[in-house]
Amino acid sequence: MDKHTSKFQILRNKAEELLVENKYHSPIIKTELDALIHELEVYQIELEMQNEELIRTQIKLEESRDDYIQLYDFAPVGYFTLDQNWIIKRVNLKGSVFLGVPRKYLIDSAFLRFIKPDYREKFYELCKNVRKTNLNYNCEVELVSDDINPFFAHLDTIEMVDDEGNFKEFMITVTDISEIKKTELKLKEISKNLEKLVEERTEELELSNVYNRRLIETSLDPLVTIGPDGMITDVNRATEVITGYSRNEIVGSDFSNYFTNPREAKKGYKLVFEEGKVRDYPLEIINKNGNITPVMYNAAVYKDEFNEVIGVFAAARDITEIKNAEKELRQYWKSLEEQVELRTEELAKRTEELSNSNADLKQFAYVASHDLREPLRMITSFLQLLEQRYKDHLDQDAIEFIGFAVNGARRLDKMIMDLLEYSSVANKEMMFEDVDLEEVLYHVNTNLKVLIDENKATITFDSLPTVKGDAYQMILLFQNLISNSIKYRREDAPKINIIADKEADRYVFSVKDNGMGIDSNYLEGIFNIFKRLHTHEEYEGTGIGLAIAQRIVHQHDGKIWAESELGEGTTFYFILPVP
Repeated sequence: MDKHTSKFQILRNKAEELLVENKYHSPIIKTELDALIHELEVYQIELEMQNEELIRTQIKLEESRDDYIQLYDFAPVGYFTLDQNWIIKRVNLKGSVFLGVPRKYLIDSAFLRFIKPDYREKFYELCKNVRKTNLNYNCEVELVSDDINPFFAHLDTIEMVDDEGNFKEFMITVTDISEIKKTELKLKEISKNLEKLVEERTEELELSNVYNRRLIETSLDPLVTIGPDGMITDVNRATEVITGYSRNEIVGSDFSNYFTNPREAKKGYKLVFEEGKVRDYPLEIINKNGNITPVMYNAAVYKDEFNEVIGVFAAARDITEIKNAEKELRQYWKSLEEQVELRTEELAKRTEELSNSNADLKQFAYVASHDLREPLRMITSFLQLLEQRYKDHLDQDAIEFIGFAVNGARRLDKMIMDLLEYSSVANKEMMFEDVDLEEVLYHVNTNLKVLIDENKATITFDSLPTVKGDAYQMILLFQNLISNSIKYRREDAPKINIIADKEADRYVFSVKDNGMGIDSNYLEGIFNIFKRLHTHEEYEGTGIGLAIAQRIVHQHDGKIWAESELGEGTTFYFILPVP
């Protein structure tokens, strides 16, 4: 009995007592009755206020019930209420949608018929555990229906009891986990593929390790791995051979123990850790039998999967042959120095001899220009005098013989002069300077003006460069080539064109004429001294002009040659370096 009921009953009992006593018209009782009526009126107002509060509370409860129903019906999961025989008593909209059956047809239907037969035993076990422990249990089953495709669902099940604690109903929450299952299947497939790839990769790595090990073992260079403490962790066969110790003896020993200078070996090892690598570090390995092998070490740190340095990988290259080659080279170099010294002495002696020879040549030039030419002049003078005085006493043959003798003496004098010119070119000290070849041609035209005018020759040239050379010899070079082209002319007036082309670090010059040309069989010999292709009666000259031209080109580190055909003219080419 609540507070308001108790209070109302007390007032009611009190009013009845006062009414009974009112029969005797007691003034005291009337006073009490008035008080009671007032109290009843107050209580009536309280009841009215409480009634209004109850109405508001009822409205809120109805609103809450509506909210609950909305939450229940439109929840993202399915809610099912089952009796002890798994008959559906209540279901929300989402549960109806899951099964593809309207709610009114689901009520009083068996929930089991929507569970795929393969999963019903799991559902039985679930309900059994819930009833037995009064705890929440869950499982995954596949739900089916005539109107939907099978899908996987997660069931959360609890037991509801009445006020006395007896079983009332099952509350089951159904969550669609089809996408999760698809993802799980995909993940299983991926995992399976990854496992396969890992297995394949593991096999590849094992094969690679075997291959790498074979490479290491077949290497002719000693290879070792060294731990941070300087102890050897692995070696190859070549290391065993060069040290004389077995692998079991070497592994775990100090790296520096196998060198003639352990301190220098440790220094190199520390240098690897400081700089990450060393290249061509010279050391000497001492074998168990005492033999020493010079080596050049190359080493680098290696790291683990966390990028932490865990050791050093080192390779030694046997440089015994290189050392022997260096020794032989030093011996050869010493021998070469001795030979050079000896050759230098010989060259100095030869230079002295050449200097003496040059002096002799200069003396010869003096003799040729004075002592040899003087008798020739006397012979010529007396022959001419003999012809003048005894002309009337000599027959025609004698006069002709005297003419032959005079001409011979003159040709001999000309040959001597040409020899002097050739000797001058060969022995005269050259003055190398910048020579403008256009200015050179100006001097040539001046020197050969009479010859050019007499033969009505035309000399043309394009822009000519400046070269480094002896100006006098450059004039002599062009003068001999141009005079040669004019001399061996055809009936037409001589035309000579001079061109210069730059090719990389050299100039290629061409002197082209329209003369009689040269038989190709004689082109190689035209630069020989005193080489003539015609008789003295046909053309004057000694045949030394082209030899002088060749000598000048050679003294300027160049090359000269000619190209020609009979009746088609001749082109002389020569090369001079670019300054």
